[in-house]
Amino acid sequence: MTKKQNSNDEKKRLDWHSGFEGGLMLSLRHYVQDLQIEREHPLSSEPLRIDFLVIKKRPEVLIDNAIGREFKTYNLIEYKNPNDELNIDVLWKVIGYACLYKSFGKSVDAIKSEEITVTILRASKPVGLFKYLDSKGIVTEKTSPGVYRIDGMVMMPINIVVISELQDGELKALSVMRPGADIDTVRQFIDEAQTFTEPGDKRFADAVLEISATVNEKLYERLRGDDRMCEALRKIMAEDLQDAENRGVEQGIEQGIEQGIEQGIEQGIDIFIEDKLEDKVPEDKIIERVKIKFNVSREKATEYVKRCQESFVAGVS
Repeated sequence: MTKKQNSNDEKKRLDWHSGFEGGLMLSLRHYVQDLQIEREHPLSSEPLRIDFLVIKKRPEVLIDNAIGREFKTYNLIEYKNPNDELNIDVLWKVIGYACLYKSFGKSVDAIKSEEITVTILRASKPVGLFKYLDSKGIVTEKTSPGVYRIDGMVMMPINIVVISELQDGELKALSVMRPGADIDTVRQFIDEAQTFTEPGDKRFADAVLEISATVNEKLYERLRGDDRMCEALRKIMAEDLQDAENRGVEQGIEQGIEQGIEQGIEQGIDIFIEDKLEDKVPEDKIIERVKIKFNVSREKATEYVKRCQESFVAGVS
């Protein structure tokens, strides 16, 4: 397999939607009491699902950021990762989802079309799509940095959000997940993530950082050279570290290991690595994650990974 094929396979394996879920939830975290957010909301008894459905519980609440400012009652959100196409057929498919959602109300016209919005997010501008729409006389208007409203296709508002163009400070969690992320924005997000106190927010931040670090390797290498940033990353990921430690400690106790916690932590590291091996994460990526999460040197992280690889291969052979 060629290096290019390996790179393509790695991109396909990235859990972009879990990262986007983290980014979306953090972008709307100040409004969580006023929203109902459903991931992969089923549109019918058939397997048709929109990525996210955001329902405003109180119509008078203003979601004061670039993606939520035009929210109405029912807001369908579709996320396209950097490897996904966004062309006219994809646009019509998402519009079709919105139409199906409208038609599945409990009674006739129970879900008003004027209370539905459609938002599609993508890292870069879909230039080909915009040219096609222009050729058909469909107006695309830039309403704020990174947000383009499409008028003239259907009765409901449609917005395309270009993540690379966003300048909204509340949306850093989305901006840091694109390839070529701005290092200052990443620093700001890491600093902000350190202030999160809710377990869910910490988990979402970890999901965002996993995507961000994977698609911006050189940028994170620079950050790891900054002791403050390196320590900040380790603290943010401490929740996952504690989970791994706890699982290891429990297994250590069950097996009667005298050293208890020390060997339990070692087993926690092994469990973390084995999980990544099962997910077919590349070796160098696992080493980097172990290095950050467990605050060990690259040499020690490499030693852990090599040891686990030998056990893993023996276990599946």
